[in-house]
Amino acid sequence: MNWLNPIGRVTGAPNPNAERFVSALTLRQVRYFIAVAETGRVSAAASMVGISPSAVTEAVGELETLSGMKLFQRHSRGLTLTYEGHRLLSHCRNILSAVEGASTALTQPDSDAHGTVTLATTITIASYFLAPLLVRFRRMFPNIEIAVVEAKRLDVEAGLVAGDFDLALMLVSNLSNRAALLSHTLVHSMRRLWLPPKHRLLRQDVVTLADVAQEPYVQLLIDDAEATTSAYWGAHRLKPNITFRTESVEAVRSMVASRSGVTILSDMMYRPWSLEGDRIEVREVAADIPTMNTGVVWPRAMPLSAGAGTFLRFCQYDYDTGGLDARRRMPVG
Repeated sequence: MNWLNPIGRVTGAPNPNAERFVSALTLRQVRYFIAVAETGRVSAAASMVGISPSAVTEAVGELETLSGMKLFQRHSRGLTLTYEGHRLLSHCRNILSAVEGASTALTQPDSDAHGTVTLATTITIASYFLAPLLVRFRRMFPNIEIAVVEAKRLDVEAGLVAGDFDLALMLVSNLSNRAALLSHTLVHSMRRLWLPPKHRLLRQDVVTLADVAQEPYVQLLIDDAEATTSAYWGAHRLKPNITFRTESVEAVRSMVASRSGVTILSDMMYRPWSLEGDRIEVREVAADIPTMNTGVVWPRAMPLSAGAGTFLRFCQYDYDTGGLDARRRMPVG
């Protein structure tokens, strides 16, 4: 018989920590864990949730003890999620969403929130961010229909200004028309170096962009990724040795895992295995590499519909870990 451990992994026998995990888990631990996962730093997470850094550290330690798993890799510039941490993060978001749903059910009938929202998005967000968020939203607001349209970034921006789209989920770090658009960042995702196992750079204590420049580089093209790459490499007066360009993240994974090159991409896109089942490792680069920021965008000049405003406030609650009060802080007009 197969069993599920506390974060959903199938194992051959019950995890001895499972019962203790379920009985001892607290919302405090869940909120603090999400805050650390999103910020990558205990101090930033503490500031986000309005508590001391020691309390955040304690809560994360409690979660690791309860689950019996290492949830973060510690390094000089902060913390990054392990594979198990990535899996737990999605479950923690569902926990908070369920709690919020219970609160909403007690204070506001679902029938009060209805309508249709036209939500634009880009290929990166549609691939690695959108689906779990929609599941949580639809569970809480079943009478609001979300019509999703995928388009290129500039077309999304133009559609928002023209009124073709109510909202957009997209990369806000490279937003162009800031005069006509408002945005709220939901996730800051670190960009790190992807490498095949046993690569020479894995043995170095510090990896620099100059080290990466000596390697064949696989360049992703979607969502202006090449322009972003060129910008931060140029700021360091370096150029990557690009040997292959592609719009497919899975092709990037396969090329890296098969030792055909390396790349620098965000943690949101990272998975530890290629489609062929080969391992992919990650290392932080000692350089000022901007995070990939994902957020919700809406037109500055147009008031939002009730449904769009509900979706906007939900996004802030879901990703800011601010609880019910976050709904009141988000501008909707």
